[in-house]
Amino acid sequence: MFRLDNILERWAELYTPLSHNGQSSMVNGQSSMVNGRKSFFRISMIDANSYFVRNFNLVPPSCCAYVTHIDAEINKQNPKQISYRHVIYMLCKQTPGTLSKTAITDDLAATEARFQTDAMVQDLMAVLFTLKGMAGGKTPPPSALSGLPAEVLAFLSDTAADPDYREGLRGLHLDEARWGTLPSMFNGWQICGLTIEQTVPRLLCVNPERYIQD
Repeated sequence: MFRLDNILERWAELYTPLSHNGQSSMVNGQSSMVNGRKSFFRISMIDANSYFVRNFNLVPPSCCAYVTHIDAEINKQNPKQISYRHVIYMLCKQTPGTLSKTAITDDLAATEARFQTDAMVQDLMAVLFTLKGMAGGKTPPPSALSGLPAEVLAFLSDTAADPDYREGLRGLHLDEARWGTLPSMFNGWQICGLTIEQTVPRLLCVNPERYIQD
């Protein structure tokens, strides 16, 4: 089963602005940073009750969050397909110590944090474009992978080759992705929301394995 959140979680472990130490382990099936702090979250929405908003001082200065609410509809152009909408947030804290200073200082710090979230989105998009191309049988040009650590190269090749992920990756409409920063700041966090559409084949037959057998 295709799970974009699992791809994002592994990417976050390997991506320096989020991983902080480049090491991870699995605890009860969930990723946990070694000698570090969790920077990838599955959430229902961004609000004052979000873990990273409430625990400002306990969370790394940059985070990634995936919204787990399902947003889907029958594709209007092709009723045999389902269109899904994935929402991902990149979060950056403003520089510590600037929140209580002058409005000009706050504006400068906010600007830096917003541009950092945009850079993180573009780094993720580069990875997703690469994965989609590889899943479709395209070999990335050497320049696209030049200098990447072996662990990152393995992540790209293994994910693109996984039969449970190939079709899902090919269905991502990355050319239509859109993102933008939120106008409100949450407890020192600047936030950029990324939306990606995906189409997948709709189940056309009733699955007998889902029903009680006589």
